[in-house]
Amino acid sequence: MKPQRIPVTIITGFLGAGKTSLLNRLISKHPEKRFAIIENEFGETGIDGALIASASNDIFELSNGCICCSLGEDFLFTLESLLGRSAEFDHLLIETTGIADPSSIIDAFISGESIQTRFRIDSVVCVADAVNMEDLMDEQLEVRKQLALADLILLNKTDSVHSDYAESLTETIAQISPMAKIFPTSFANIDEINVLDTNSYSCEAIEKSTLTFCAFDGSKAIVQKEPKMIMNPATKTNRHDITSEGFSFSGNFDVNKFGLWMQNFLYFNKETIFRVKGIMSFENTADQFIFHAVRGSFMFEVGKEWKDETRFSKLVFIGKDLSRTELETNLKQLLA
Repeated sequence: MKPQRIPVTIITGFLGAGKTSLLNRLISKHPEKRFAIIENEFGETGIDGALIASASNDIFELSNGCICCSLGEDFLFTLESLLGRSAEFDHLLIETTGIADPSSIIDAFISGESIQTRFRIDSVVCVADAVNMEDLMDEQLEVRKQLALADLILLNKTDSVHSDYAESLTETIAQISPMAKIFPTSFANIDEINVLDTNSYSCEAIEKSTLTFCAFDGSKAIVQKEPKMIMNPATKTNRHDITSEGFSFSGNFDVNKFGLWMQNFLYFNKETIFRVKGIMSFENTADQFIFHAVRGSFMFEVGKEWKDETRFSKLVFIGKDLSRTELETNLKQLLA
């Protein structure tokens, strides 16, 4: 029997947003879990020093049984070092650097076969700074990418801004990342929020978010309280350059045409296409296929059987300066 894959939660967010505070909150909230933690770097504001029991070769053992190490240049070596230790762990937390695009870390878990056999992404969590968010979104493309790639966004430090302003920020963030769940927090308090074991990269979650996005009537904005999601099949336009496009097609796609086009499309647009999700119907196949792409890598998972259901395909693209007309024209040429 294959060993159960270890879930991975990737924590991203710009400098000072509260990522390390979230790490400490997660450790405190889940004493039942044996975490392995990869931090961008150790410093005075890192993992609570009172928890560190011993340290060797840049790997820290915590008094609660967790393991912690720094994110080195060789990511695969870091993972192998953790797996090679006698201390077992059942959940991996990765804190990415605040000024970087987290897609390279996500991509490693999608494209790396050796990594996929031992790990699976549970979710990508972005901690957003309510005080500085608006300026950062204008000035830093990395901040917009971090939001666009997230499954769960914690709008932190809302105690330091007016409630109306926090509401406005939530709506702006939802335009950039329309399929993410957004929660307001203060001091990264997640007592009432499920951050772990959300299975956001599972076949079921991708199918659900794609159907919700593509089925939404753009004339009526869905606004939910905690979490808040705003969905629209048309272009999500804001003063920034990141938009989302949803497409629905009846009938089947040609699997060979689609695979070749998508591989080339992602390769040549990996700096501007952040994420793609979809439910696909291919000619001469009995099952749905769930599609997911981040950066230049993509994967298919077998979904449920079509049976007598009318066949369709739905795709959602999130990226920078998307051309809806161009995407639609190309996709139509891939139909069987």
